[in-house]
Amino acid sequence: MDEKQGKLPTFKNDDAFADFVDTHDMADYWDEFEDVEVQIEHPPKKAITIQLYPYLITETKKVAAKYGMPYQTLISQ
Repeated sequence: MDEKQGKLPTFKNDDAFADFVDTHDMADYWDEFEDVEVQIEHPPKKAITIQLYPYLITETKKVAAKYGMPYQTLISQ
């Protein structure tokens, strides 16, 4: 088993860090990272009305059932 490479270096900017991450195995530095809580705020959704052919609704419901979700959720995704 390889020894841990050592402490995570400091970086001049985000691009330098991104280059480092792209070329190194972060498992070697896992213990040096902090846990962070991320909350993503999504803009509010707005309801709309659309008209679909009945066969499209029927087929959409079949696909949604395969994925175990409401057909409206499938359409919005």
